[in-house]
Amino acid sequence: MSHRFKWDAHVCLPISVNTDVRDLLAYQRAGVDFISLNIGMCMNSLSQIDPVIAHFTAAIAATPGLKLVGSVDDLQPGVTGVAFDLEGARPLQGRAEAVATFHAQGVRMMHLAYNRNNDVAGGCHDVPMGLTALGHDVVAEANRVGVLLDLSHTGEASSFDIIAASTRPVVYSHANAAALHDHARNISDAQMRAVADTGGVVCPTGVGKFMGLDRAPSAEDMLPYIDHALVTVGEEHVGLGSDMWFGQDGVDETPPPDPATGEGFDPHYWWPEAFDYDHGATAIGGGYLAPEEWAVLPGLLDDHLGPRIADKVLGQNMRRVAAEVW
Repeated sequence: MSHRFKWDAHVCLPISVNTDVRDLLAYQRAGVDFISLNIGMCMNSLSQIDPVIAHFTAAIAATPGLKLVGSVDDLQPGVTGVAFDLEGARPLQGRAEAVATFHAQGVRMMHLAYNRNNDVAGGCHDVPMGLTALGHDVVAEANRVGVLLDLSHTGEASSFDIIAASTRPVVYSHANAAALHDHARNISDAQMRAVADTGGVVCPTGVGKFMGLDRAPSAEDMLPYIDHALVTVGEEHVGLGSDMWFGQDGVDETPPPDPATGEGFDPHYWWPEAFDYDHGATAIGGGYLAPEEWAVLPGLLDDHLGPRIADKVLGQNMRRVAAEVW
C-alpha cells in the first residue's frame, strides 16, 4: 500500500537546551509526516523558552529525517515535519502582539491556558473563568498571523468564549471524551461539537491518565475514544494527538523561579492531586501512546473504520485545518 499521511497533533520533549531531538526520529521511522512539538507551558518563562526554541530549531535542522516547517507546503515524503506549539498564554507577558513573535519563531499552534487561570483565559483545573479582554485581543492576533488555537487544558467557559471569538477553525489537539472517562482534562460532547462547528478537529489523546489506565495505552486502546469522537462530531473533524513525553536521563527541564514573583516551580499547583495526578516516575500521565504505535494505527483503523475514514483520522483532517489557518 502507498504511504498513508499521518499527523500527531502534540508531542513533548524536555524543555531544555540539553535535550536530544533525535528521539523524534521514532516518528520518522513510523512514517509520521508531521508532529507539533511543545516548546513551553504557562509555568515556563521566556528566559527558558527562547533558548529552547533556538536549540530545537538548530538541532532539528541538523538532524536528517526531521524538518522544521512553516506551512503544509513544506512537508516532504519520508521526512517528519515539525512545527512548535505553546501551551498557555503566560509567556506572552500580557502582550497580544507577542503572538506574532512566537509565530516568527516557528510556533503554529497555542492554547491560552494550561490547567490554571491566567490574564488571558481560564484553565481546566481552576475556578471557572471566561476569556478576558486581553484574551479577545490574543484570539484576534492568532487569527491574523496564522496561529491555530488549541483548547486543550482550557476551562470550559473559556473554551466556548474562544470558539465564539475566533474567525478561524480551532482544535483540541490532545483531549479525550469525558463521556468515556470522567477527568477534568477531558471534554464534553458539547465542547467537541462546538469545535467541529468552527470547521476544527478534535484529537483523542494517548495519555493513560485520561483514559483510566495506569500504563501506556496501545493503538487499540485509542479505538473507543476515536469511535466516540466520530459519532459525536463526524468523520471530517477527528484526528490524533498522542501527547507523548520523552523523558531523557540527566536532562533537567525544571522551570526557573517565576521572574515576576521569585517563587519556585510547584508541580502540585499545576497538576493538583485533587485531579488524580501522582507525580510519579511517568510524570503526570500514567504512560503515553508511543510513536511506534503509529506504525500499527493505519491497519488497525482500516479494519475498524475502512481506509477512507481512517485516512481522515490519521492526518488529513488536521492537514486541512492547518492549511486553512497557517
